[in-house]
Amino acid sequence: MYQSPIPALANLAVGSLLVVIAWGNVSEVLLVGWLLAMAGVTANRIVLWKAFSARPLATGDAAVWERRIVISVIVSGVLWAISGLPIAFGNLPVHIEGVVPVSVAGMLAGAIFALTPSTKAFRLYAIIAALGPILGFLAVGDRLHLAVSGMGLVYLLVVLLWGRDAGRTTEGAIRLRLENQALVADLSAVREGAEMAERLKRESFANLGHELRTPLNAIIGFAQSLDAELWGPLGNPRYRDYAKAIADSGQHLYVLIQDILDLSRHDAGILELDETTVDVAAAVRTCRKMLGGSAASNGVSLATTVPDEGLWVTGDSTKLRQIVINLAANAIRFTPAGGRVTIAACRLESGETELRVEDTGIGLDPEDIPRALEPFVQVSRDRARESGGAGLGLPLSKRLTELHGGVLEIHSRRGTGTVVRIVLPAWRAAGQPGRPTT
Repeated sequence: MYQSPIPALANLAVGSLLVVIAWGNVSEVLLVGWLLAMAGVTANRIVLWKAFSARPLATGDAAVWERRIVISVIVSGVLWAISGLPIAFGNLPVHIEGVVPVSVAGMLAGAIFALTPSTKAFRLYAIIAALGPILGFLAVGDRLHLAVSGMGLVYLLVVLLWGRDAGRTTEGAIRLRLENQALVADLSAVREGAEMAERLKRESFANLGHELRTPLNAIIGFAQSLDAELWGPLGNPRYRDYAKAIADSGQHLYVLIQDILDLSRHDAGILELDETTVDVAAAVRTCRKMLGGSAASNGVSLATTVPDEGLWVTGDSTKLRQIVINLAANAIRFTPAGGRVTIAACRLESGETELRVEDTGIGLDPEDIPRALEPFVQVSRDRARESGGAGLGLPLSKRLTELHGGVLEIHSRRGTGTVVRIVLPAWRAAGQPGRPTT
């Protein structure tokens, strides 16, 4: 109702035209007085519009502003009702009599678009404004005037029904807009909450990593010192065994915590790459040396197949080694004694770089492969318990591979072994540092 002053100005303009048409047939004093009253109502509507536009709405304001507009339109409706009285009590020419209902009809139609947000304001204005011409024609009493009065009643009924439907549509549009505004506000609040949670998560990961690794480093360091009898003999050989067990357990826990933190950082979207030029062949050989003792203790043969001249890519060297170590350690863990694990790396004809870990272990059923890529899921529970697996190697390797833009594929059959392929995109291929590329 307060979006524009145009309906009020149109009301005054039509009233002014009516005065011009009726001039000379109705008392000039009455016409001027009526027009001044109409101008006053219009000015009041404009003042309300400006006041409404100049201040923010507060809770409970809607009823106050509706009451103000209702009072204003009631006065306007009464003025239009008065315009029909000369029909009954004056001696107007027929063409002027016809102008009055047409003018009122136009105002009623305009009211549908200006006042339908308030059912009360619309109905009061429409009924009061229409009663003047209707009663005026009815008071004349002849057949023609009675017919026009009846047509006015029908038109009033149509306008009221039309206005009711338009009001419902307007109310629905307003309700939808308010719901959308509430939804936007809710989404903004959710986004702010998510951003705050993200900040807290980053801080928590940083603090958690520090709080866990610091005491573990101390435990591992002191246990290794005891095992090496750095400050003198322990006195009983069992103490050395205990110290070694403490150091090994601490190292295992350290690696497990690091894997959990990396997995959580990736899922939170805060795990980043420290990219350099990496020799994948050298990384594979390093992993072979690191896992050689574990393979030997399990009776598993560990071999590598890599180019002698090196195989260079752009990536995070620590995370690439972590991928190879996770996959190879997993293969060793699930390969019985006498089996074989092979780590290979090569450049494909497409320019992509392939890392492959192949074993002759217990293998997986094809339907178990998706589950094996879920964190903390152990498909082969008995074997996992024997080997101490936590179910993080494959899921973390997959996420670290995807972080490099690569793809991890698993091909396996129960009882025949497993092949895990890591394919890094061609755009990560690089030449050996310090040598020109062709």
